[in-house]
Amino acid sequence: MVETIEQQHQWLVEHPDELTRYPGEFIAIAGGKIVAHGKVLAKVIAKARKAGYEPLLAKCFRDDVEVIL
Repeated sequence: MVETIEQQHQWLVEHPDELTRYPGEFIAIAGGKIVAHGKVLAKVIAKARKAGYEPLLAKCFRDDVEVIL
């Protein structure tokens, strides 16, 4: 099954607590989980793609603001 960006975003909306686990980091979401995270966006993307994912990317801010990329 191919996951849509809407499904990935819905998972993020349903799991806001996940944003607090990685303050100041980027997260890659796919398959109903965080598949990569880190401070350098390019490395997060590379790790997720190496694992076979095309993830939704988000930035976790310390004050719970999210930016969807």
